[in-house]
Amino acid sequence: MLNAFYESLVNVPGVAVLNGASEIEPYRPDTGGATRYPAAVLLVTEVAAVPRILAAANAHRVPLWPISGGRNFGYGTAQAVKPGSVVVDLSPLKQIEIDTEAAVARIQPGVCQHDLEQAIQRAGARLLVPTTGVGPNGNILGNALDGGYGLTPIVDHFEAVSELEGFWGSGQAFRHAYKDLHCGDLAERWRVGTGPYWGGLLRQGSFGLVTRATVQLARVPEDCRILIFEWASDEKFEASQTALNRIAEDIPGIGGIIMMNDFRILATQPDAPLATSRRGSERADYLKGEAGRRKISSWTALGTLYGSRHAVQGAVRDIRRRVKDCRIWSFSTREIRLLQSLFKALPNRLFPSLRRHLGSLVNALGTVEGVPITAFLRIAYALEKNARPLDISAHPARDGQGILWYAPLLPFTPQAVRCYREIMGEVLARHGFDPLLAVTSRSPRVLSATIPLLFDPANQEDVTRAKACYRDLVSSGLRRGWPPYRLGVDYMDLIGAGEGSEQSEFHQRLKAALDPNNVIAPGRYSGGRH
Repeated sequence: MLNAFYESLVNVPGVAVLNGASEIEPYRPDTGGATRYPAAVLLVTEVAAVPRILAAANAHRVPLWPISGGRNFGYGTAQAVKPGSVVVDLSPLKQIEIDTEAAVARIQPGVCQHDLEQAIQRAGARLLVPTTGVGPNGNILGNALDGGYGLTPIVDHFEAVSELEGFWGSGQAFRHAYKDLHCGDLAERWRVGTGPYWGGLLRQGSFGLVTRATVQLARVPEDCRILIFEWASDEKFEASQTALNRIAEDIPGIGGIIMMNDFRILATQPDAPLATSRRGSERADYLKGEAGRRKISSWTALGTLYGSRHAVQGAVRDIRRRVKDCRIWSFSTREIRLLQSLFKALPNRLFPSLRRHLGSLVNALGTVEGVPITAFLRIAYALEKNARPLDISAHPARDGQGILWYAPLLPFTPQAVRCYREIMGEVLARHGFDPLLAVTSRSPRVLSATIPLLFDPANQEDVTRAKACYRDLVSSGLRRGWPPYRLGVDYMDLIGAGEGSEQSEFHQRLKAALDPNNVIAPGRYSGGRH
């Protein structure tokens, strides 16, 4: 079956069949300990090859796993849910067109943050790249389709995708309905169209393959400020949640606010305090002592404000008035650069409070200004004793790092945050993992929590422990009513609808209509049952 599939594609322009062991090897490493080898890789260099690939896959019943960059670190990297799938690598497709007037980028699937940044610069446009923690090589479309988010003004990256083109699994083409009405400009500005909106099926779906998208980009605002919040205790942090969610609702220029506990901050430090060999209570006491020595607060938050100068200044005053029992720092991007220059010239003993935040502020500069940086990849390397310099070539999976991301959604309430801290802390301690806790505001009503499990992927005992902990975290969260907003390839079964259920039947009907032979990403966000 596979040989006939490969042979049918040998002479198709724009696709190369890679099925030798050495050709497949670069797609195998995973930060989460998944160990599937793809059956083969189809390297796509022309969009015209995609319908030919789908026709062959349907004819030979071959499961495909499309990737746009293969850097989904912590969720599966380039690996498929179903073993033996053929990876369809769309990363060579990198065409970009910037429309400065409409503030959009028309992109192919392979475009990464660095590509988009360079294209914006060439166009002389004042637009922000929708950055994420994965860095310059993080893919724009892949992140959006998997539900990713950031701290720039358009927080949810799928919400910024206004137009999609590609093919359903059956091979039938799709595009925005306004294109057929010859209203292409409005297709880029009004993503839902008129009538039923089918685009949502492509967000964490397994029904089609996207070959082109239009992404709405935020314009560089008149003013941008970075906010740092510090809480001296868990209790004061939890008590602030009501005020914070009201702020998220009342202040339109505020981006996402990421709130991190002291251990999570330690995981980002350049001297790698988490690399200690201590275990158990001795490790927890050591890390707590390190946090105290570095004067890291119990909880620290990073937020962003965008808008006109007067609006931003008023918002800062309003936030300080409304959030109690919290120290709040506010910096413009210009002030941060001045601090950098000033601190280089002054003795280290001066301004210790400001100095302890300077690294975070400098790292945040790229994110809030829409410039992709590698600094936030540091957490994937937190267990390395000798911290390596990170540049654009950093690839945690190929560098032998182990990280799994657990990411539940929580109500934006003090009670939910307290339960999250207590329950997740207990689960992590039971499996021997550090409580590297964080929550990010996704809306005035919802928080997206993230917990990285850091381990040595070369140590099978560590891998087994991490996988067991991940399942325990998801199960414990679901019992509290906290669904994961995103999942790794080994764990789709934890949210899959049971056979015979209405949800399962509905999914099968959609599959039968759009991907009748189940060739597109079998098992993706459907529990592996279909």
